[in-house]
Amino acid sequence: MLQEERYKKIQEILKQNDSVKVAELVQVLNVSIDTVRRDLENMEAKKFLKRVHGGAILAEERGDQNVFSYRENKNKEKKVELAELACEYVSEGQAIALNAGTTNLEIAKKLSENFERLTIISNGLRIIEHFTLKPGFTVIVPGGILDQQEYALYGKKCEEDIAGYNIDQAFISINAISVTKGLTDFRIHEIDIIRAIMTSARQINVAADSSKFEKVSYLNVCPLDGIDMIITDSSINEEVVKKYKNTGMKVVYRSV
Repeated sequence: MLQEERYKKIQEILKQNDSVKVAELVQVLNVSIDTVRRDLENMEAKKFLKRVHGGAILAEERGDQNVFSYRENKNKEKKVELAELACEYVSEGQAIALNAGTTNLEIAKKLSENFERLTIISNGLRIIEHFTLKPGFTVIVPGGILDQQEYALYGKKCEEDIAGYNIDQAFISINAISVTKGLTDFRIHEIDIIRAIMTSARQINVAADSSKFEKVSYLNVCPLDGIDMIITDSSINEEVVKKYKNTGMKVVYRSV
């Protein structure tokens, strides 16, 4: 792939996802890590992007924090709103799976506030820490390899551990969702974790704020018929909701 083609692809990924990691670009562009770093350095000099630890973000966004922290603060009010709604579908005593992600971080906070007895399984370390002061919770941490930038565990051992449990409800934190492509994401290590959770869950709920609809990231997770329900926020466009309901998908949100 020529340099200008790589630049174009990197810009496309950033427009879709707002951020990208060096390791992911190595896989997508099929080039060396040194080539990716040079590309990002050159693109930053041209003000196409802003380099951050381990990757890059859109040029107009702040670059003084790592990628996870940047995403954690983006659309936070929307994530808090849908997290409150997600709790309405949880019952005391259930087994709940939460994959790593900033939306599920907000759901974890609300579960901790609203319930006294749940079983939680998650590969997200930032998620797990919210249950440390809940003695009535059983918290299951699968084994695996640490992704230091995402505060998450991944790998075959992690997938196998998750697949060994029967889960009542799964909340899937995803990067993008569309009618045509279903669930897509840019986190290479997270894709198989999500799939492992989905194979073990009785009810599969996607937690996606309204900014993630009708967007496509570059890694496929599953089509829409692989999930049961989408939970979002009240900013969602009604026309967009109609498109999903026309496929038979259940979309829930609080009316304004």
